[in-house]
Amino acid sequence: MTESLFLKNLWYFAMHGSFLKQGKLVAKEILGERVVFGRDEHNIPFALRDNCPHRGVPLSKGWYDGKTLQCCYHGWKFDHTGACTGIPALADDKFDTTKIKVFKYPVREINGTVWIYMPQNKTQLSGAEERIPDLLVPQGKDFLFVEKVTMPADIDHSVIGLIDPAHVTFVHQSWYWRSSKKLKLKEKKFEPVDLGFKMTRHTPSSNSKGYSILGGSRSTEINFQLPGIRTEHIQVGKDEIVSITCLTPINEHETELNHIFYTTIGFVKYVWWPLRQLGKQFIHQDLGVFEKLSEGLKSKPTLMLLGEPDLQARWYHELKRQWDLSQQNKTPFVNPVEPKTLHWIT
Repeated sequence: MTESLFLKNLWYFAMHGSFLKQGKLVAKEILGERVVFGRDEHNIPFALRDNCPHRGVPLSKGWYDGKTLQCCYHGWKFDHTGACTGIPALADDKFDTTKIKVFKYPVREINGTVWIYMPQNKTQLSGAEERIPDLLVPQGKDFLFVEKVTMPADIDHSVIGLIDPAHVTFVHQSWYWRSSKKLKLKEKKFEPVDLGFKMTRHTPSSNSKGYSILGGSRSTEINFQLPGIRTEHIQVGKDEIVSITCLTPINEHETELNHIFYTTIGFVKYVWWPLRQLGKQFIHQDLGVFEKLSEGLKSKPTLMLLGEPDLQARWYHELKRQWDLSQQNKTPFVNPVEPKTLHWIT
């Protein structure tokens, strides 16, 4: 079976909730599909296919008063469920316009972040209530937004870059992180979990200065889930930090990276601006190397995955294959990852 580039019947990160204001529309391309987001009169997010069913004009180019979307071409009106509520040019007032529908995507707002379910078949949405992301944060607590960038690469290259341990020393050389002059042999235990795998809880490496400034007893657990969500949960005494990086395919050539952050450590609110700047610097270091990668991939070189440092990348491809099989055959997903201890130098 040929591996699909985009996985369907899964939830994808759409945006931090602060980007979605009442009375405003936000247009995005996700998995090559045009989607328009908004908030209804109750401040609940919704997402519709961003095309008027009349002549195909993007609904996001029209008007929205917080309750009704109106196409800028012929003035057709739609509510947030996608039902057509009015056609100004239609003389026959007996026609039931609500029979005309714009596809509505399932959407959830979780801890201040907006997620969208991308179905394989738009007439079958029964699986949308399953596998809703667990962001490890109590209900009512919201994530802070760190940064959003567009990676000039498809989702596969972006995910492999996200979970690749060997690049960190060379791409993220910083006084607050680590140096290529202080390489150490790492041994990490991995286990399968849900739609992915996790690096089991452990004490952070001594050559990672970013952890050491937290002080006290520290432990971290790193989790990767399809379609492209990396979650790090750091325990600092009785406090916790949850750092999440989400990859959402825009199309075959671009992937959006969003980073969000939550902590119970009280003093962070007083130093949030410099912390966010450090996080943005970290992300833009990845963006810089991906711009170089994009240049290299234009010549379509033969690529390889080698040894234990690249085993997580091979797991990712096998997880994708198994998810595709389960959706095509309508059978339960079987996680192919087995518990294993991996070694690399970084």
